[in-house]
Amino acid sequence: MTAPSNGKRGKEAAEIVALPSIENVQEGLVVLVDGYEIGITVIAMVAGISSGGTYPQLNPLSGYFYTNLYRWGLRYFSLVPLWMGGHAGNFVETHRVWKRRFYYMDELVPKWLQTLFFYVKKEDWAREEWEFKRFKKYAEPAFGKHFRYPSKVFNNFKSQETSESVENMDSDNSID
Repeated sequence: MTAPSNGKRGKEAAEIVALPSIENVQEGLVVLVDGYEIGITVIAMVAGISSGGTYPQLNPLSGYFYTNLYRWGLRYFSLVPLWMGGHAGNFVETHRVWKRRFYYMDELVPKWLQTLFFYVKKEDWAREEWEFKRFKKYAEPAFGKHFRYPSKVFNNFKSQETSESVENMDSDNSID
């Protein structure tokens, strides 16, 4: 420990810190904090629920949360046959789920599974289905036509040509 800035040694700097041993705990020199994981879990749950209005997909009381969970579960379990069939190198390689993050985007939680989440409001499930129908009707056709599916062979060499070539640069901006 360092000495105080006023030049005097304080009481804290002179004493030796007691190590957490059984004898020091029994004597009361050391205090152990128990329940850290439970406390942090409760704080995280309260923070998640309090921000549920802003981010419904992170709120465990919202239907969006379970739809997101359902979709990621489908992505994960769809990789198991690839691993079992030997099409990928190893188990870890097949479980890189992030590559499949756009798979199953049109899947909603089935009605029979929705009944298990009795604490989720029925309006949440209905609103999510209504939003998905509107997305399919308006947003997907409007933006989907601009998406160009990539090919396995690169053949768009024009995309690498830029107008900022050496020939088109002004000589005023160059260093002589």
